[in-house]
Amino acid sequence: MAKKRKNTENKKATSAQTQQSGASGSQVGGVDLLKERLKNVNKGSLFDMINKVKNTTPEQWKDPENVKNMAKSFAEKFKIPVSEERLNAFVKAYKDATKGGEPTANVDELVKKYGKGKVDDQMLKEMKKMVNPKD
Repeated sequence: MAKKRKNTENKKATSAQTQQSGASGSQVGGVDLLKERLKNVNKGSLFDMINKVKNTTPEQWKDPENVKNMAKSFAEKFKIPVSEERLNAFVKAYKDATKGGEPTANVDELVKKYGKGKVDDQMLKEMKKMVNPKD
């Protein structure tokens, strides 16, 4: 029994350390956090989300409110708390990034404008891959 208690205490301590490191500046990378969350998410829910994105029409992608609702839904399924303020900032960036209906924005400019220092180099690199998959 003592081992179980110690193991549980270690998990709690590790969780607290992870949360503290995010607040203190040695942040856990966004990509790493997402990967960790994906390990624990219900696979059926994950496939539902992927299908929802896949089946979203171009007209629906042009509606920022629809994109905001999808993002909010996904965050809830991943059990990631996202404030309304953060969702609204996301929508502003999304509108900027899709002016004219196509993703044409410069990732570096968007991160500088909206990231507020919270986007690490690894996440920036991943974002660039998504916007410019040929690079």
